[in-house]
Amino acid sequence: MRSEFTLQAKTVEEAYAKANDIYSSLGEISIEVINPGKKGFLGLGRVLAEIKVIVDDGKPEIKPKNQTQGKPKAEEKPQNKAPKEQPKQPKQEKQEKAQPKPQQKVQKPQAEKTPKAEEKIATMQEKEESINVTVEEKTLAVDFLKSFIKDIGFNCEVKADMTVNEKGFVSRLITIEGEGAPSLIGHRGEMLDALQYLSNLCLARKSGGDHKEYVKVIIDIENYREKREQTLRALARRMASKALKYQRNVLLEPMNPYERMIIHSEIQAIEGVSTHSVGYDDNRKIVITCENKKRASRKQENENA
Repeated sequence: MRSEFTLQAKTVEEAYAKANDIYSSLGEISIEVINPGKKGFLGLGRVLAEIKVIVDDGKPEIKPKNQTQGKPKAEEKPQNKAPKEQPKQPKQEKQEKAQPKPQQKVQKPQAEKTPKAEEKIATMQEKEESINVTVEEKTLAVDFLKSFIKDIGFNCEVKADMTVNEKGFVSRLITIEGEGAPSLIGHRGEMLDALQYLSNLCLARKSGGDHKEYVKVIIDIENYREKREQTLRALARRMASKALKYQRNVLLEPMNPYERMIIHSEIQAIEGVSTHSVGYDDNRKIVITCENKKRASRKQENENA
């Protein structure tokens, strides 16, 4: 059964958090932004953000129950010979009608949501793997990094493998080493991502290319990229087990598109949970959703058996 509610908060993110805390225990929720709101100036002209929350608790509608309950009352008076047999029929019809409904609702996420998410992740990975870097492009990125790091006062060494393969391309990885190199990583890799963005922006402008969606060169410091990926995959598994344990949705912190792709791909290997994203731009977050409670209990029974 679907129910609709409206919530207001200072920002859309706060409204999302409130909706998740209040309604996630009632069932599967979906959110629509009615009004993004305005900050105003010094509190003047502020408009609260407003969202619509749609809650689906997975229960059948109440209308068939009212119809079946009303029939026996009207039939009991004229038919006194078999009053016991007639009320049993609507009960059986109720069970037959109610049984296929939860099965259909459970099967939809498997048939619709999961393949689409897998296709998106597969296409993103294929596009990233298909990106090639020439020696000239990588030289431009290395020269930019050396001058930029020197100008901001760090004494680091920029290393890049310029070995050309059979197709005439080189590796996309550029590493930064030195005493002050860890300081260039920043909080959760924010400064490292900024260096990578600036390098690719410089590369695109000087080489005349247009690479807005995906980066070309990848910058790493002390193997941070691989460590971050392992941390995100462990976080995904931990939050998925939390969602299954407490039978409620779990909202993660804001992440960039590449980190969200890692979370989505890791969650797909875990049964009983699914993922979707909410928010905009830099505040886009992943929500780990626990599937139907009945389906989860059936899976546990099958595993125990």
